[in-house]
Amino acid sequence: MQQRSRTVAVVVLAVTVGLGIGAWAQGALSSLGVDEPTARGGFVNALARGGVPVYMAAKAFRTAPPATRAALVKTAISWARTYSESASFKADYDKQRATDVPKPPRFKGSVDEELAAQRAERLKGVEDARKNLATLPANLRPQMEKMVKQMEEQNAKIDHDAQMQAMLRQGIETQRANETKAYEQSMQQHDARFPADPRALIARRLREFLDLSKDVDFGAKLVPGGSKQRFADVRYEEKPDQWKLCYRAGREAVTAAREAAQTWLGAIK
Repeated sequence: MQQRSRTVAVVVLAVTVGLGIGAWAQGALSSLGVDEPTARGGFVNALARGGVPVYMAAKAFRTAPPATRAALVKTAISWARTYSESASFKADYDKQRATDVPKPPRFKGSVDEELAAQRAERLKGVEDARKNLATLPANLRPQMEKMVKQMEEQNAKIDHDAQMQAMLRQGIETQRANETKAYEQSMQQHDARFPADPRALIARRLREFLDLSKDVDFGAKLVPGGSKQRFADVRYEEKPDQWKLCYRAGREAVTAAREAAQTWLGAIK
């Protein structure tokens, strides 16, 4: 699936589950087996993730006549817009945004403290190896004693070699700098996905929808293609899944959605 289909606009949510959201707006959530918190959560998740819960009311939407579909879409977008301007939505959005905040790197104290911890670990390794000498068969002890001596010599060299100390320090500093940079980049990506002001994300989704739906050919022909139908024009088969959802929703519903999206986008600006 192409990236655009993964980041489908909120309005496509209204198109594809228009009956469901319309029922939400009328307070008839029970008829869909969806409570209000679930409805709000679904909207926030669709806004943030781009996922479309088409399973909720797709069948009912498909059976509705074109004029009814258009009315359902208008009601749905009206509900979405009203909810998006509420304090409840802002709280729900902020909670979702906080859930996805990247975790900052955690360092083991200062660089000097981490160097000291590394030295302690090396010394402990020598001590543990020396303790193991007593458990070894006599024929293996000379080899282990040699190894322990080499470890002690290596530790002494590290402790007294300024160049090696500088290399160890640089290694820690470089690692910390890389982790900090990666964290800052992930925060930038997070802020792009979930801007502090949700209106920016809503506007982005609206623009995505308007761009996605601008060239839907509602007169396109379908032909048998195994267990499913496919477009006779191979170019349409390559279109994103959400473009095809708009095609199935129909001209009346998408036209109503585009008009409402343009009005909503203008209000945000």
